Amino acid sequence: MLMSPLQVKDKLWEVYISNGLLGSSGGISKAKVDLIVQEDMEHPSNFSGSNRGSILFRRTTKKGPWEDAASQNDAIPLESILLFRSHHALADGASIMAALSDLCDEAEEIREQIRLELLKWKRRRDSKKGFRKILSKILRLIKLCLWFIFGTARALAYQSYLQLTTRVNPFDAVKFDAETKGLAASGRSLSWCDAAPLDEAKTICKVLSKAKGSTITINDLFVSCITAAVTRQLVEHEEFMAPVGAHKTKCVGKHMNVVVPVHMRGGVVLPGESVGNNIGAFVCRCPAEMKHDAKGGSCSVERLEKVHESLLYMKKSPAPIVSHALAKFCSNFLPSCVTKSIFESANANASVVITNTRGRESKIHINGMPVESVAGFIPLPPGVPVGVVVQSYAGSMSLSLTAERYAIPDPDKFLQWVVEEYQALRHAAANLQ
Repeated sequence: MLMSPLQVKDKLWEVYISNGLLGSSGGISKAKVDLIVQEDMEHPSNFSGSNRGSILFRRTTKKGPWEDAASQNDAIPLESILLFRSHHALADGASIMAALSDLCDEAEEIREQIRLELLKWKRRRDSKKGFRKILSKILRLIKLCLWFIFGTARALAYQSYLQLTTRVNPFDAVKFDAETKGLAASGRSLSWCDAAPLDEAKTICKVLSKAKGSTITINDLFVSCITAAVTRQLVEHEEFMAPVGAHKTKCVGKHMNVVVPVHMRGGVVLPGESVGNNIGAFVCRCPAEMKHDAKGGSCSVERLEKVHESLLYMKKSPAPIVSHALAKFCSNFLPSCVTKSIFESANANASVVITNTRGRESKIHINGMPVESVAGFIPLPPGVPVGVVVQSYAGSMSLSLTAERYAIPDPDKFLQWVVEEYQALRHAAANLQ
């Protein structure tokens, strides 16, 4: 289901539900499966009788000589896996997470939390009264207009610069070589994994931010790790394409372009609001192949600094708002072939698209059963061969990869490279502490 694109001419969404032995689908990592089994063995009373536990148990109605076998089967834990995908016009990642929240047992609690946050925001907004309130609104409107006008001009100029200076996609040579040798494989590469504890990632960002005098975010951290993995993948392709003289066929340069989607409402769908696609995006230039610094140390921290600067530059611009408006206009008024061509050009020959989705800090439950893992997969934009989703849920950071098979032939190895780069930054932060 996930290995090939959705045939939107036949349907706009599809869903599958399957049951099996705990850990058999790969949807829950082995570490989590072991932890669940250990908890069930230590607290068996939590999962008996009418209580709903973390796992389902196989049930049977066999009698007589099969009674002993039935009692043994009762102890075999099961899992349920839900696969859902839809056309991106129907729902973005935030909308899908909101829909999942509405299905869970904690739905009312989540709605109440959102309502309280809205009340806090309104109180802060209404704290100023009378003339000060009117003056504040006028000044904010003027600053917003100036920011949008000059920011749009700057964003369009930067986008034009990226398109003019990035004439080809680094993976185009890989695709051509694979087709020439008859090795081009159709379909998609797919993988997912748990990357790190959320608190640990926050600590790394805090330590490195303090050391470098900046404000490094978790998004910066993982974009840096993913671009390092893309670079390693391109270097491996170079060695495969020219085994006698490595780097003779140059795929990877000093920079690569990265597409970063942005939710127009900050990843929040308000109660009662319809789901939909409220995604804009921007393209930024990140470092690719790097040398070790002058002292002979690792370049991981240096890469992270450059990624942070590049992302911060684009975050301050209205590029996502402009791209969202242009995408809506093209989709509504232009032929699909023209729209696709514009989207391919707008990606500025980006090597990878990286998005992040923020989930709840605690586990949600559906009909009493906890949701152990959540993984989202991004649809690849036209012309971009690699897509990665960085997601937080229940105190854990996870990664999911969708890629053209010629670009990422071994998706598990690619995600291992991402985790290795993360560990290098973790080691650097530990040394600074």
